[in-house]
Amino acid sequence: RTALLTLNRPKALNALSLEVMRETVEATEALDRDPDVGCIVITGSGGKAFAAGADIKEMQPQSYMDMYLSDWFTAWDR
Repeated sequence: RTALLTLNRPKALNALSLEVMRETVEATEALDRDPDVGCIVITGSGGKAFAAGADIKEMQPQSYMDMYLSDWFTAWDR
């Protein structure tokens, strides 16, 4: 069975905020544990972009240390 996971922030071109990254990790880990799922397809909503990449607006006011302490990189590492 194929699972479809949709990034749903079309106004931000599906930019990957910390919340979106955490939700994506949670969803993919749950799907990975499901023996009926053989493939995960990740797509973006809105039709303009799959994902713009990191949410720079969310990152901009933070220092590297703030992002490190907030587990930002842990989600990206998954």
